[in-house]
Amino acid sequence: MAETDPSIDRGAQSIFSDPGIPVSRIRNSRHISLRHSRESGNPLAVKTNGFRLAPGSAGLAGMTAIYATNLRRTSRTKPHIESPPQYNHLWTDRNPVDGLAIVTRNSRRMHTGALLRISAAMLALASCTLSAALQAQPAYSAAFVSQTVPSFIQLQTAASVSVTMQNTGKATWYRAEGDVFLATQEPQDNYYWCIQDNRYGSHSGNRVLLPYDVAPNQQVTFNFVVKPLSCFFAATSPLRFRMLSQLHGTFGEETPDPKVSVSTATEFVSQQVPATVPAGATIMVTETFRNTTTATWHPSDGYTLGPAGPTGNTTWGVTPVPLPASVAPGATVTFTFFIVAPATVGTYNFQWQMNTAAGLPFGSVSPATQVQVIAAGPANYEGLWWNSPAGSESGWGINLAHQGDIIFATWFTYDLAGKAWWLTMTAPLTSTGVYTGTLFSETGPPFNSVPFLPTQVRGTVVGSGTLTFTDLNTGTFKYTVNGITQTKPITREVFGQLPTCTFGIQTDLTLAYNYQDLWWAAPADSESGWGVNLTHQGDTIFATWFTYDLDRTPLWLAVTAPKTAMGIYSGTLYRTTGPAFNAVPFLPASVIATAVGTATFTFSDGNTGTFDYTVNGMTQTKAITREVFATPGTVCQ
Repeated sequence: MAETDPSIDRGAQSIFSDPGIPVSRIRNSRHISLRHSRESGNPLAVKTNGFRLAPGSAGLAGMTAIYATNLRRTSRTKPHIESPPQYNHLWTDRNPVDGLAIVTRNSRRMHTGALLRISAAMLALASCTLSAALQAQPAYSAAFVSQTVPSFIQLQTAASVSVTMQNTGKATWYRAEGDVFLATQEPQDNYYWCIQDNRYGSHSGNRVLLPYDVAPNQQVTFNFVVKPLSCFFAATSPLRFRMLSQLHGTFGEETPDPKVSVSTATEFVSQQVPATVPAGATIMVTETFRNTTTATWHPSDGYTLGPAGPTGNTTWGVTPVPLPASVAPGATVTFTFFIVAPATVGTYNFQWQMNTAAGLPFGSVSPATQVQVIAAGPANYEGLWWNSPAGSESGWGINLAHQGDIIFATWFTYDLAGKAWWLTMTAPLTSTGVYTGTLFSETGPPFNSVPFLPTQVRGTVVGSGTLTFTDLNTGTFKYTVNGITQTKPITREVFGQLPTCTFGIQTDLTLAYNYQDLWWAAPADSESGWGVNLTHQGDTIFATWFTYDLDRTPLWLAVTAPKTAMGIYSGTLYRTTGPAFNAVPFLPASVIATAVGTATFTFSDGNTGTFDYTVNGMTQTKAITREVFATPGTVCQ
């Protein structure tokens, strides 16, 4: 037991500026606080250096008895207090008489006509009683166990969080409202994270209720949902928590900072989608988003792109599109995929958003884009065709540029000596599915001529050709060349998703993003006599360049050019030799391809590009544009 200290200054202040704030332990027993009943004047509670004896406790009963006994012994009349204070504070007061003087909260003595004194025995007994009570008081303490927190959370978007704590104190935590909570920290009880569905009293957003009573040494897991900045504006705060008792304040360990990235998570960058599409058509589209978090996205994380709107939206016939590659913070990712237009004519919304592995959307949404679905137009045969069945005569082919009722055909084959040879034909529609024209062989300035003079191009009639189609993917090519007549069954050459080509569906060719068509030097007609056919399927372009060799004879080169960046396609140029056009059978094994250089196609829009090539060490760049011979031209989607 502590002894009274007669050295305490008369003007010493009360240890309690607010009796409701607890003090952790007794440093000595000189300072005692008594709380009185307004009605009876009897003590209701006693505090010594912040430790509180609850009403009904043995310590308080003993103090009450001592208080009453000494009151009777030291005063003939009950002390008069004009307005009984809720709290009185007692401390040692140096005076000739050994003992204590009762003073009011503002440190003035209580004038009772006689000095109220309480013997040292009262202090001794109170000190012993309070010390014993302190030892029995349950301690509130907690230890952090674990937490499950997303690496990033989108602002004002719900995210699940799990925190596990262990009760390491002596007191049971009770689920009853007002006892113990998990509370936000730094600052305490902040509303930045806007905890959902955990209302206490009239408040919510900053605390998590206990799911059940938690006994000493027991663990408890708080599963809850946060929604940053959804309650109201608040300063940014780390996602940290600590246990909180409304009677005992915060206690125990604080959860570690998981360093959650809070942002819009994804930022929409761009998209490619046609304004008008044929009903039922399969169309290639792209959506590009930026990773605005501090975490790298990996395909193995399960991120996908899906249509925005109601769950199960199947308007465009697309299942979630997987993340194609890892995306570092600040980097962009482009989803390239194919949609199927609705079969019913009308206007439909086109809008996309990224999803978590659980299928929950997050981040910004692509702009709401209205796409008009129209009735499918006449059959269009634009593209690269070869012998049927596919691959049976690999090594030759025929490119068809189909605009309106005219097909411009470029046939890539071999002359009687096995040298690469190309022939052209302008074939108008003569009957349903039938196109017929005259076959020409040309000579002209070498491919590297500067300038290339169209006036030096010479065309010679060598025969005729007829293309007959029974459906969009099946036809025949009948030709007569220098008196030799043959018929070849033909089909489309497929190396990716076939685009849907429609004449007149896009009047502004710059808006196209599938580059399949016949291209030539820009400005249009400036170098008439050579050209390059681009067959664009998915992210790959197969190009056949028809031009002239150094000896001015026909020369064609081919390149398979995968997409290397947005609007850029590059590959190796090959020159081939093979069996003559009239060989029966035509043996693909006899076709020999030799690498002669490289080629790169770069497009700034759907009607403007450059063709960079190196052939046998000679490098040039050509500005190119689409060759339109029937306005407004054909666009593939």
